[in-house]
Amino acid sequence: MVVVTAAEMQTIDQQAIAEIGIPSLVLMENAGAAVVREIEQEFGDLTDKRCVILVGKGNNGGDGLVIARHLLNRDVKVKVFLLAEEDQLSEECRFNLNIFKKLQGEIHLISRTSLSKLKINLALTDLVVDALLGTGFTGALEGILVDVVRLVNNCRSPVVAVDVPSGVNATTGAVGTHAVRAELTVALAFLKSGLLFYPGRDYCGKIKVVDIGIPKHLAINIKRQLTTEELIKYLPPRPAWGHKGTFGRCLVIAGSRAMTGAAFLTSHALLKVGAGLVTLAVPESIQQQFAPSEVIVVPIPDSGSGSFQAVSTDQLVAHLDRKDVLVIGPGLGADPELKQVLKAVLEQWQGPLVLDADGLNHLDLEWLQTVPEPVRRNWVFTPHPGELGRLLNLSPREINQNRLEVAWNAHKKLGVNLLLKGAPTVTAGGNQIYINSTGNAGMATAGTGDVLTGMIGGLIAQGMSPFLAAAAGAYLHGKAGDYVSRRQGQRGLTASDLLTAIPYVLETV
Repeated sequence: MVVVTAAEMQTIDQQAIAEIGIPSLVLMENAGAAVVREIEQEFGDLTDKRCVILVGKGNNGGDGLVIARHLLNRDVKVKVFLLAEEDQLSEECRFNLNIFKKLQGEIHLISRTSLSKLKINLALTDLVVDALLGTGFTGALEGILVDVVRLVNNCRSPVVAVDVPSGVNATTGAVGTHAVRAELTVALAFLKSGLLFYPGRDYCGKIKVVDIGIPKHLAINIKRQLTTEELIKYLPPRPAWGHKGTFGRCLVIAGSRAMTGAAFLTSHALLKVGAGLVTLAVPESIQQQFAPSEVIVVPIPDSGSGSFQAVSTDQLVAHLDRKDVLVIGPGLGADPELKQVLKAVLEQWQGPLVLDADGLNHLDLEWLQTVPEPVRRNWVFTPHPGELGRLLNLSPREINQNRLEVAWNAHKKLGVNLLLKGAPTVTAGGNQIYINSTGNAGMATAGTGDVLTGMIGGLIAQGMSPFLAAAAGAYLHGKAGDYVSRRQGQRGLTASDLLTAIPYVLETV
């Protein structure tokens, strides 16, 4: 599913009107009718119910007036509250206001003196429609809008937002001081990126995207997508004649004395997602902490510290032979020699790589620029905001304020496929970006990132491109978390729960 920014949506609107020749009033009519259908689907028959529609001065307000007319025609008791005088309305908004007037629709002007009237009507209504502000809004609500939004949020009736809840930035999801809290947001034509990112996502409730007649091909050059199960079609089929070598030989370099669990979770996730053969390289002094399992555990010399050191390098490099995928990072620890070990191993590796956690923390950025671009294009970095912040000299807050732009810029700067963990996870690579659609707050627990790292490596091992494996891995990882949460709830969900869910979700997508 295509995801657009506010500016892109404005351009697409203009192209539909000016180049294709679809009148803006036709698009507005389609939008209003589509929203009404979604309202009826969500809330049932509204005959004889009361509805307050809040109308702004722009085309979002025009959509609201179309909605008002259609509901009026369905014998709904509609009251329109206008935010601006008639001469301040856009041409299309004023056009639809005149139609509503001719139908004897009830109209009130929002002002300081009429706020009490609005408050009473909101207390008595069965439904509220927010058509105050559209996708062009940025910044923070001011003036009487703050009071109106407070009244809406304090009423007990369900709220439907047209395109985007008023007060939410349609591109970034930023919210100033206030925004309408909707139970249902009906996005017009295309999904807006700000509806997917927090805090804006919290204000949207359920999100539905409706067709309003804008030709889909106008968005063909937008490479920003919401992940769906369609991604899994890029995973090659599993032939009946295959053997473990067919599905990839993988090397995981992970773990230290305090963090053996990270190595366990990563290596087993590779197997659970379908990789054929997984070798886990761990410091020799902690090998005994790993019970026998399907993962081949190989001890690598260390000085007894329980961490990889310079003495580990030769044997780590030797184990690169005949491997299809290399996964490095989970639980490596903070030994100062790790930076040189990591550099020495990667200098000898030409294949696909997944680099995570402490692997990223020990990365030498200056050295990274010396790695040929064709090699880096097969690498996947999987940082959370703190790890990416250390690489880019940004704070996690700065990253989370605009996750899309930061992930894209980091992908370009580093020359790798970049998966930025968080809510939602963003994957950038090539000329495309995916926003993940799955997952839940129960997954905010130790070890789930290690499982994701292994899943990505396992998908690459089976033949997916590194970029698509990263996006599909995030989708399946979240899907596994959703599967577990439906059965046992979010609280208490653990990373090992995800391991048991992976094979099931793979078979059901």
